Amino acid sequence: MFGRGRTEPVVEPVEWDGPGLFSVATLVRVSTLRRGKLTGPPAVRAPVMLGGVRHFAPMAFVAATAGEHPSYALYAAVSPDTLLCSLLPEKGGARYRVTDADGTELGTVHRTPAAKRTVQHSWWLRQPGHADIVARYHWARGSAKDIAARGKETAVRGAGSVVGGVVDSVLSLGAEDTNSRSAPAKAITWLADGDEEPTAMTAGHVDGVTTYTPRAGWLDRRLAFALGVLRES
Repeated sequence: MFGRGRTEPVVEPVEWDGPGLFSVATLVRVSTLRRGKLTGPPAVRAPVMLGGVRHFAPMAFVAATAGEHPSYALYAAVSPDTLLCSLLPEKGGARYRVTDADGTELGTVHRTPAAKRTVQHSWWLRQPGHADIVARYHWARGSAKDIAARGKETAVRGAGSVVGGVVDSVLSLGAEDTNSRSAPAKAITWLADGDEEPTAMTAGHVDGVTTYTPRAGWLDRRLAFALGVLRES
């Protein structure tokens, strides 16, 4: 009975280069007591309030090719004929080259090898002129050399303790590459160690949807979109 005869609000597209967080999803609105769930085409979306209810307005529509390692193209939602960037797979999908409409490289998005995913989240960035933009689990502090040194010290105490410590740490933080719905969602921070603005981007959740917030002024927003698209694909 609820919502019958109601007119759905028009969720207008918004500019892609504004500040603030974004999601990569089909969700336009979660279900409420009065209105059902609303979805749309795959898009990079920004939260907007309409009638006191949060909606996710499209900023960039996502087009994908078929195949094991698809390529992607992002088009401005306010001008669907305008190509913002392309995501082109390399090395069997382990790396994506991100280019603008003219073919100029904006940067690359890399997938962390499976063996390192207990320390580092699955996707990370390279943008020319800046350090690698990497998100490590909170227990994996310090440089890669520091982490390796700690691993060697722990290994001396026995392989069993190494495995147990790693598994316990990952479970307590909610590992990113699991499908568990019971583990609490954890915030993620991508850092460019040594940069003047080291905190490049963070991820969290709004209405059950993963959201991304570019933090560094130098981070190309299209490159951030690319990481979100690949993580949510």
